[in-house]
Amino acid sequence: MKLGNLRHPILTAQKAKSRLSTHVNMLTFAYHGKRRFRGDPRYDLQNVTDGFRSRIDDQAEDAKILERICNAYNKAVQRQTSEPDFYPASGRWQEIRQRSLRPVLRALLMRDIPGLGQMYRNFYRDACSSGILGAPGGLSGAYFSGKIRDVHRHFYLSHVLYRLDYWKALTNGRYALRDLAGPGVGNPFGVIIDGTHISVGAEYSHYCSRRVSEQLDPEIATVAEIGGGFGGIAYYLLRDRPGITYVDFDLPENIALASYYLMKAFPDRKFLCYGEGDITRESITEANVVMLPRVALSRFPAGNVDLTFTSHGMSELSTGDVGHYLKEIDRITDKRLLFMGNRAVSQGISESVQRGHAVFALVDSREAGWHSYKVSGAGVGGAASTDAATIVENSYIRNSHLKDLRASSDPPMAARLTLRNG
Repeated sequence: MKLGNLRHPILTAQKAKSRLSTHVNMLTFAYHGKRRFRGDPRYDLQNVTDGFRSRIDDQAEDAKILERICNAYNKAVQRQTSEPDFYPASGRWQEIRQRSLRPVLRALLMRDIPGLGQMYRNFYRDACSSGILGAPGGLSGAYFSGKIRDVHRHFYLSHVLYRLDYWKALTNGRYALRDLAGPGVGNPFGVIIDGTHISVGAEYSHYCSRRVSEQLDPEIATVAEIGGGFGGIAYYLLRDRPGITYVDFDLPENIALASYYLMKAFPDRKFLCYGEGDITRESITEANVVMLPRVALSRFPAGNVDLTFTSHGMSELSTGDVGHYLKEIDRITDKRLLFMGNRAVSQGISESVQRGHAVFALVDSREAGWHSYKVSGAGVGGAASTDAATIVENSYIRNSHLKDLRASSDPPMAARLTLRNG
């Protein structure tokens, strides 16, 4: 028998094994969470049912927004095909494009406004957000097809409560649940606790926005994000820091989705989309939000960003691609860098910064266990999963600003600087 004839049954067996493992881990974690949160008033399965109830806005008037998005997307695609692409999509993302994103890519290219609107108004639950969002455990049928079984409600509610408690611990209890409320764009799913709808991943996005905000000057600042996804972190930044200018660099289809989300969330803000004008210091200053494909990074004005950050936005890049990104990030960033990623990725980026971008000094490094604390406590995943899920946050500052930072009124930061710089 030829090897090719064996491949299909082997892949089928591997998928079946993976599904079984996922199911066992879900059952284990659901049982663990049920015991862990026994007696907790938040542990009410109805909170999940209410949080997953569809609230799609079928009456939205968003044709003008969608036309702008389609125009920007097509100009970005034309730009990519007309010159060398130094920011290619990863192999995994190419597969997602082929498998799940074809309908939305077609709608964007063909300027199918009605079809695109139908997908975007439901993007939390639609395949157009594949690779960014998805049903818990990848089980769309279990969560979006009607009544959710108790085992799945137990699993998701336990997951959320663990993360909410972790969010409170990391932020020292400074924020209330209502601070996690979102704009309701895209028919989000999640849980409702104490009257607040907490969409999937809201606690992490809010935490990241706080980490960015605390490193900015008090009022006006320009922030750039590499790989902003659908705009989850950007939403909290723009909501809580209305004085900032936000710039997003991402793949064209992600920029299109994030543009929709943020334009709907902030209809009174001024947006600059790709192709709507030259990207200059003046045009950036005049805008509140600038949405650009990654290919535009090399032509962005030098030194125009106070802080550049990414949360897993560079996780799948090769060493060469990381070097190219860092060269441009170095060029456009005047003060600070903040990288968040798993341990291996963060270490690789840190080594690249030290080798080729010594103008930046590492001033703070900390670990966060958004997933690792949970899987270890529940006894699922094992040590390898715990290590891989640990997020490392590395903060850098340009050497020319170190003196100002040492003179700041932040004693903990001053102590860390003393330790790191002798």
